Parts: sequence; structure tokens; C-alpha cells
Amino acid sequence: MTYRTQRARRRALRRAVTDFPAILRSRRPGIHFTAVITATVHAEPDGLYDPDQTADHVREALRTAAADAVRDKDPIDLPAAQDACARHLRTHRTTASGTTASATARLTLAPQDRAAVDDLLNAARAQGVTDALESQRVQALASELAHPAALLAWLLHRPEVDPAKLPDEQALTGIARQLARYPHARNEPFEIQVLAILRDFFNQFPREEQKRMLMQLLADAMRAARQPAHAHALEELLSLDTEPATQAPAS
Repeated sequence: MTYRTQRARRRALRRAVTDFPAILRSRRPGIHFTAVITATVHAEPDGLYDPDQTADHVREALRTAAADAVRDKDPIDLPAAQDACARHLRTHRTTASGTTASATARLTLAPQDRAAVDDLLNAARAQGVTDALESQRVQALASELAHPAALLAWLLHRPEVDPAKLPDEQALTGIARQLARYPHARNEPFEIQVLAILRDFFNQFPREEQKRMLMQLLADAMRAARQPAHAHALEELLSLDTEPATQAPAS
């Protein structure tokens, strides 16, 4: 088409670079962004030029720029990809024909790509639930076996374990201490984490008199913190622990 005036050429160029489509690869194989790009022409070629050919150069340059911006972006996070594309296209670019332009873009996902992203999200959620349940199971088992006696009982109930080859008391104690140090989930309540630390601390003192001394210190700390009821309850527990076992009457 022949354009007689500079104004006609300018209008034709701007029409040709407004709202043109682009299909852009994402980080996920087979899933693409769909973009609608609108260019702003800041400088046109000198002299007479072909608006259609110049528009081809602008569209090619901006499609390439948009593709570079999002090729490593995850379609699961569409807003982040949109922001990255917008930042990249904001830069002024000069094409081979001497045209300088910048652009804006609107990213979307075609229905089939949206469905693929939904499948990815569902799979990620299912895997997250599986991982969380497995983590809870392992953590519960580690907590349960963090005492040598509990560990020994668990081993005795394992059909593949030979009772004649069970670890000795020292080995059981070492394994139980390692299990007690199993990291707890970060989202676990603070009180539960404190109790786990206290349990591990008490396990470092195997003799009963050592444990009793530590518990008496804890009771004194409770009383100093103006919690006499808790201190009394702990001391009562200590006194019950020292009472001789009541013998059953003879039949």
C-alpha cells in the first residue's frame, strides 16, 4: 500500500503495532503464555519508509524481547511473569530499520494451558499432603522411640529382627538420643518444641537422683516465677515417685 503523507505512514505504523499477539514459551515444557503486545513508537525511520515493513521489524523485536523475559518464568505464577515481561518491554529498543519503540503486554493462558497449570497445581498439592503426612509419621516414630526402652520394645515387635542380635543397652541409648534430636516441624506449636527439648535434656542424665535434682530445680524456678501451684504439683509428683509400691493383698 502507498502512503502519500508522513502522517498517513505514522498512523499506519501505529495501527500495525497495537495489540498484536505473541505466543511465548514458559519454563514448563509444552505450556505457553499468550501475550497481547502494544508498542509505543518513539522515533520513526528517517525519510520515506514502508510502514508495513517497519511494523514487521517492531513486532519481531518486541516478540523476541517478551520471549526472553518469560522463558524462565513459571506459568503457575502468572502475575510474576506479567511483571517480568512489563519491566523488560519498558526499555526502548531500536530496530534494524531505525525505529525506536517500547511496549506494554498483557499475559494470559490459553484454556488448554490453563488446564495444564491446574493439573500441575493439583499434583503439587497432592504431593505436599503426602510429604506432610510422611514427615509427621517419621517425626511421631522418632518421638516414640526416643527412649531406649521404647526402642527395645519396637525392635522386639519387628518380625525381621533376631532377638539374639539386639543392640546392647549402650547402643540402644545412643540410638534413642539420636532419635530425640530429630528436627521438629517449624509449624509445630512452641510448647511442643519446648517439651521435646526438656525431654532430651532429662535423658542426658541417666541416674534417678540426677533427674530428681533437676525436677526440684524446676519446681524452685516455678515458685520463683510466682507459680506455686505448678511447683507444688511437680513436688507432689516427686513424692509419689519415691513412695514404695503398694503390695497386693495375699489371696
